[in-house]
Amino acid sequence: MNIENIVREKTAGGVNSPSEIVQIIHAYSEKKLSDEKMTRWLKAVCNKGMTDEETLAVVKAMVTSGERLDFSHLGKPVVDKHSTGGVGDKVSLIIAPILATCGLAVPMISGKILAHTGGTLDKLQSIPGYRIDLSMEEFRQTVEGVGLSLTGQTSEICPADREMYTLRDRTNTVVSIPLICGSIMSKKIAEGIEALAMNITVGNGAFMKTLKHAEKLGKKLEMAGKQFGVSTKIVYSRMDQPLGREAGLWNEIQESMACLKGEGEPDLMAVVTELAEPVLKYAGIKKPLSAVEKTITSGSAMMKLEEMIEAHGGDSSLIHSSDTIHTPSFEKVIEAENSGVVRFMDTEKIGWAVNSITVFDGKAGRQIDPSGGVRFEKKLGEEVAKGDPLAICHGNSEKAVSQAYPQIKSAIEIGVDPFTPEEVII
Repeated sequence: MNIENIVREKTAGGVNSPSEIVQIIHAYSEKKLSDEKMTRWLKAVCNKGMTDEETLAVVKAMVTSGERLDFSHLGKPVVDKHSTGGVGDKVSLIIAPILATCGLAVPMISGKILAHTGGTLDKLQSIPGYRIDLSMEEFRQTVEGVGLSLTGQTSEICPADREMYTLRDRTNTVVSIPLICGSIMSKKIAEGIEALAMNITVGNGAFMKTLKHAEKLGKKLEMAGKQFGVSTKIVYSRMDQPLGREAGLWNEIQESMACLKGEGEPDLMAVVTELAEPVLKYAGIKKPLSAVEKTITSGSAMMKLEEMIEAHGGDSSLIHSSDTIHTPSFEKVIEAENSGVVRFMDTEKIGWAVNSITVFDGKAGRQIDPSGGVRFEKKLGEEVAKGDPLAICHGNSEKAVSQAYPQIKSAIEIGVDPFTPEEVII
């Protein structure tokens, strides 16, 4: 393999052959290629793009770099949900137990924070004892026994994607439609699912800033799904403000619990139901929205989540103990300097600030502060009076909270004229 020729060809706007793409991705996964050389290729892909054939080759290379699960023996639909991410996006924590309660199998491989967006694994790790590093066999057994499992990538599943995911985050090569498509679809295909509810977020807090850009990704994802036998339903939603009222770690777990108790914020629950409906229809459930409501009102979805937490080694009783664990040592309240209406929120800026008080690179490596996060007392279109709390930043690091405070304050704008935000579902 002549990496120089492959990189030179892509840098010049040329096309890499499927075999070249498989070779370069597998070489990096097997540590036969340096970060420096791989970064050059990733940047070339970001700058020049890829054909459909190249994109499918990326998906194939990532899938074939590891093993592929098979749940066909379960005799029930095997489905998953995924999102391109945002701020306050805790949908996976809510929808997975709902789908499993409805009789579907949900093997969900999740990720950690990526750039300014939050990570489901970091939120789950705030649950005392919860393991995000199940082996492939433990993952399989949990899905078979409980009906769902939310875990991180194992060394066996798409190892190429795991290595590239980290490198892309470090080298500012995240926002590439072919690479995003490859990362998402490879994991979903390797999970052994039949159907995927895919949420592509759009707006100033999303990777896709415009609907036109988002639809390009949607078409690539549908194309990959069709090629590999995964029925893929795309749902576009707005990310021009945090989803729900909480952004962080433990506080997002608590908001998820509220949703499963029937107390969810309207925008958050709108995304949950919009994503749940197509996969429940795929499973043959005739009244999917009624089925979702029943899992919540009966408490069965909450019980299913508790069962999964226990299977992962966590203490499910503690998710109902919001006042006794992960109490932040410091908090700062952002108050409105003027009366009016919240007209704009720089959600990406908010996301970077939230992540700065939740995840740290310390002497012992990557660490999380479960108590870190932000509660948004006011959101788009809501009236405020001078002195009203707009948001509350909190965490165990006074320095981190103090540094995040001005960033979040400057990200919220208040105007005089009335303002009605658009619906979250596009």
